[in-house]
Amino acid sequence: MTTAEALQWLAQYQGAIGGAFVVLPAATYLLGALLKRVSDRLVGYFLSLAIHLAVVPGIGMAVLILYLLFFVRANLLNDLHLVIHVLPVLSMGATLWAASRTMAFDDIPGFRRIEGLMMLVGLSFAAALAIQKTRLGILFLARLEHLFVIVAAAVALWKVGASMLSGSGRIPTGRGAGRAP
Repeated sequence: MTTAEALQWLAQYQGAIGGAFVVLPAATYLLGALLKRVSDRLVGYFLSLAIHLAVVPGIGMAVLILYLLFFVRANLLNDLHLVIHVLPVLSMGATLWAASRTMAFDDIPGFRRIEGLMMLVGLSFAAALAIQKTRLGILFLARLEHLFVIVAAAVALWKVGASMLSGSGRIPTGRGAGRAP
């Protein structure tokens, strides 16, 4: 099954998908406020679930939209389905906004992993786009030191994203970063 076929299959259920992605931010805001009165731990787990339900499809659709725009060069006015493509991204933003109004992101269990996932997906997409735009016939006209700085920055950002995804919660510093104390 190709991506286009999967999206056509999802379009059959656009009512349920649209309803779920509209209800999710509202439920995050309202139930988060109600549960905060009961227990901070309970609201943290609820917000973690809501964020995971919103961010994973939101990231997927954001990458798909950017892929269609930059790699396939599709006409987004004709090929973009608002409920299937755009609503998950908007719901992700609204759910993150609602969760931030209820509790600090640092206090939400598992948020560092989702943050790391977003960083790794963004870096991977940026790297793929850079490779595609340079047509892999890389001719670096700047000094070699500039290339080393760019590569070092990319590796450092990749390590930060990977450490956030692994849940270690700390930024690797180099020597002994992976060893236990």
